[in-house]
Amino acid sequence: MNKSENENLMQEAKNLAIQYFKDEYGLDVEITDQEKLAEYISPQITMKGYVKDKPEESFNISVDYEDKKTTNFVMSPELEKTIRAKGIDPFAKKDTGK
Repeated sequence: MNKSENENLMQEAKNLAIQYFKDEYGLDVEITDQEKLAEYISPQITMKGYVKDKPEESFNISVDYEDKKTTNFVMSPELEKTIRAKGIDPFAKKDTGK
């Protein structure tokens, strides 16, 4: 994979993570750090970030760039409180209809 392809993958993963927070929790977030795992380990890009203007509401999340899905979402207690205040259980299993 060349540098341009790698940069495109990183941007696409960032956009997917940002959209995930908008769609699932109605939150605008900033991604502050990204790291692509070695391809032989896992097709994932790990990210760190926080809710805009609220750095204490931080999170880590991964995006699988092959199937375009978010995984491994971990949040600070402050972010969990914010999500729960919206009436959402961040740990509830989603019904995928399968």
